[in-house]
Amino acid sequence: EIIGDFSSPLKSELLSHYCLNAIKECAYFDEYSDGAVASLIKTLKPHVAVPGEKLSEIGKECHSLYVFQKGSVRTMDATGSISNAAEGTIIGHLATLATSKKEGLPTHTLQLELLSANLAKSKNGSPYVIVKNGRSRCRSLIKNSRNWMEKIDMKVKVGNGKGHTIQIIVKEWRKRQSHITIGCGDIFVSESSPSGVIECSILDEKGRNAGGIQLRA
Repeated sequence: EIIGDFSSPLKSELLSHYCLNAIKECAYFDEYSDGAVASLIKTLKPHVAVPGEKLSEIGKECHSLYVFQKGSVRTMDATGSISNAAEGTIIGHLATLATSKKEGLPTHTLQLELLSANLAKSKNGSPYVIVKNGRSRCRSLIKNSRNWMEKIDMKVKVGNGKGHTIQIIVKEWRKRQSHITIGCGDIFVSESSPSGVIECSILDEKGRNAGGIQLRA
């Protein structure tokens, strides 16, 4: 457990770098002050899950929360819908219940079909997509070619004909390094959205064109 050998200040700085934003976005911690969140982060402990391990199960009591950082985690909701968890996802019943109380239960399933991508070239890794809707997020598989051809189902709450702005975040997977963000784009979806192909422009952090992704929503 390498992190246990770090000094307290370095350990806190490291945990804050990887976990602070995820915790502040979690509905369960909405009433926590910045000082309380900072104190909480100091108590976090690393956990390495083994293949097949279940971190939380529907119907079973669980008082732990996990901030997913790296690897592959699949989640299943009460309806049986399965999705790939994105880095920064908070896993655990406490977070799920807090989000349901804050935003209400999902009313619709958003179906995204990723078709192809034309992104800024990189020699260091392979791209993947994080789909973000409010506090909810899920991710695609990692791709090595322009042809994506992947379907993603995501539960969302839609009220009285309203639509949703969905954020598409493109990241680059690197085996031995932190994943980097290539860029972001937005699409607007509603029940009346056309079924044709949408071109989502991806811009980097400086607003420069980083490519695009073709999809249906």
